[in-house]
Amino acid sequence: MRGRAVARRLVEIAGLLLLAAYFPHAVTAAAGTSRAENPTPGPRLTNLARMPNQMPFNTPALMQSQSTANGFLTLPYLSSHVVTSIFDHCNPDYTQDGKDCRFDGAVALKTNGVDPNFSLGYAMTPGGTDYLYYDGHNGYDYGLSYEPVLAAADGIVRIAGSDTANPCFGQTVTIDHPNGYTTRYAHLSTIGVVSGQTVTRGQTVGTSGNTGCSTGPHLHFGVYLTSSWTAIDPYGWADPAGADPWPSDAGDLWLTGGPRYPLPDAPTNLLAIAGDASATVSWNPPAYTGGLSVQAYMVTASPGGQTATVGPSATSATLTGLSNGTTYTFSVVATNAVGNGTLSSPSNSIIPPAWPGRFHPLPPSRILDTRTAIGLGGHVGSGQTLDVPVLGVGGVPSSGVAAVAMNVTVTNPSDNGYLTVYPTGVARPLASNLDFVAGQTVANLVTVAVGTAGKVTIYNSTGGTDVIFDVAGWVSAQGMTTVTAGQYRALVPARILDTRGTIGRLGPDQAMDLQVAGQGGVPAAGASAVVLNVTVTAPSAASYLTVYPSGVSRPLSSNLGCVAGQTLANRVVVGLGTNGKVSLYNFAGSTDVVVDVGGWFTDGSSGGAGGEYTGVAPVRLLDTRTAGGPLGPGASLLVPVAGQVRLPALTSVTPPTAVVLNVTVTNPTSAGFVTVYPSGGSRPLASDLDFTPGQTVPNLVVVKLGPDGKVALYNLAGSTDVVIDVLGWYD
Repeated sequence: MRGRAVARRLVEIAGLLLLAAYFPHAVTAAAGTSRAENPTPGPRLTNLARMPNQMPFNTPALMQSQSTANGFLTLPYLSSHVVTSIFDHCNPDYTQDGKDCRFDGAVALKTNGVDPNFSLGYAMTPGGTDYLYYDGHNGYDYGLSYEPVLAAADGIVRIAGSDTANPCFGQTVTIDHPNGYTTRYAHLSTIGVVSGQTVTRGQTVGTSGNTGCSTGPHLHFGVYLTSSWTAIDPYGWADPAGADPWPSDAGDLWLTGGPRYPLPDAPTNLLAIAGDASATVSWNPPAYTGGLSVQAYMVTASPGGQTATVGPSATSATLTGLSNGTTYTFSVVATNAVGNGTLSSPSNSIIPPAWPGRFHPLPPSRILDTRTAIGLGGHVGSGQTLDVPVLGVGGVPSSGVAAVAMNVTVTNPSDNGYLTVYPTGVARPLASNLDFVAGQTVANLVTVAVGTAGKVTIYNSTGGTDVIFDVAGWVSAQGMTTVTAGQYRALVPARILDTRGTIGRLGPDQAMDLQVAGQGGVPAAGASAVVLNVTVTAPSAASYLTVYPSGVSRPLSSNLGCVAGQTLANRVVVGLGTNGKVSLYNFAGSTDVVVDVGGWFTDGSSGGAGGEYTGVAPVRLLDTRTAGGPLGPGASLLVPVAGQVRLPALTSVTPPTAVVLNVTVTNPTSAGFVTVYPSGGSRPLASDLDFTPGQTVPNLVVVKLGPDGKVALYNLAGSTDVVIDVLGWYD
């Protein structure tokens, strides 16, 4: 098929007419059995059958070595079919040279033996029945019997009907593609497009059939260089031992280096978390989407078959209508314009409880200190993980717990690094809870779902460090007597204490009681616990601060550890004590203390719906280092949250009202603070993270969502990068 297009077509016509002369003999030999372009193959041809995601002809290593730089094709059908005839690399022009040459270097010779049912099928071994079909063929024949035929790529239909230059192809469709190639779909029984029509990948162009020089239903699929009408093999040439006999091949033209259906692969990394007669399922999108955009995801429960369908950008969905106490798994399928892709593997199993997500505050209690015999001893080494039991200790029940709230402290780190806390049994997420430098003591509140065997996992990135867990509360995962206790009510952050005013500094070994109930939006009655952001500033000595319910003994725990002159903030979840107060204790020196309230938990004395917590495996929502750039001085940034990553959309049955985020500032150019608050309102007099130049500071943030499902970030001075990881949400 070298030379001018006109000459090429004359040769093709002659070859097809010559081919037609062979069919009567084949039909006679087969006693009237239905035949395609080539007769029914012998036993060897069964090796040509393959699933769509496998490389053909059992040559995966060869196929994977091919270049995919020009790849653009997907299979023109949607289920597994036998390849009945190959592209003959020795002479793909419908003339005969006594050889059939396959793309992987296999050669069949006429001198080795001829298929008695078809004189153009030759054996690969002397006297063998391992035939290749057929001498001179310039495309691939697939065993489609009156089935839909799909466009292999976007393009414009050139021929839709009889090809007057190549009538032996019968009813045929050719599509010109914008990259200089043309595909052919021949021997069709029906045609569903017209000449000049624009088609997209996977669009049905006709039905396979038995028209033209054909004695049995099948599809002939061919690829050509549009400019010269030169036939080429979409598999290219994959024999490392010798050169391609057909010099016009352009390499592997399949979209992903192998023939694939135009349908999405299965979503991966499914994670299901139980809710009240519901479950939230999250996943990672498929890497291969069939060459088309995903249009939707559908999640299906087993047993029961309940489904939820979400849009193409979603990576989580909430299913309702489940039965509490029943064990479920879930599967997810991605859909594009062609249809449903491959169904995912089942998720982890969950049992929806009767009343999940209620928070139960506890007096702070130390459940891990690797420096001592509390919990598990010994440094957490570089790149090491440590599974820590959290059930049945520190006041946390031994069962019925969905998540725990803990103040996590790293101390004595030998190198710069970060710590990640996540549910045991799930893949370690791309997220962090605490960032630190060598020798630093850093604390951060962590709310984490409980994993397998009632444990959570610590991962330390670099060097060795000691880790301390002080538990502050737990989230229920089973029925409760008072169903409205422990529901979260988010607030716009409000300042309820600043000792830099008239109150004065907190002295050494001194405690003060702070009235919280009735302040900053917290009701005077009906609150069991509150979410506070507590900041120490200008301490005169190294010290620590402990926040606990007033009226009880001060616990062996801490919320903030600081050095002289440092400004440091940490989130605190603390139960309310006598008369709705909390106590603040400073160990050494004197320090100013600032307290901002962000929400409260019900005590069961009032009704109302919502406020239940759903934890997720930590997942990254924002990183300005990789997208968007640093937040400048006095700048604000709106961050979409609802419907992102593993969070439900505002339109879902149980939309989020507040989210739990781990927010980290890094690379700040000057001292300042960052405030996180609901979008759509005025920036409050409050802060969430305080920092100095060059410092990396994390803090847990529990923030109410704005009416558009977003939160706002405000940076006071200089510029800084911001990283946000999602830990869970409240409905």
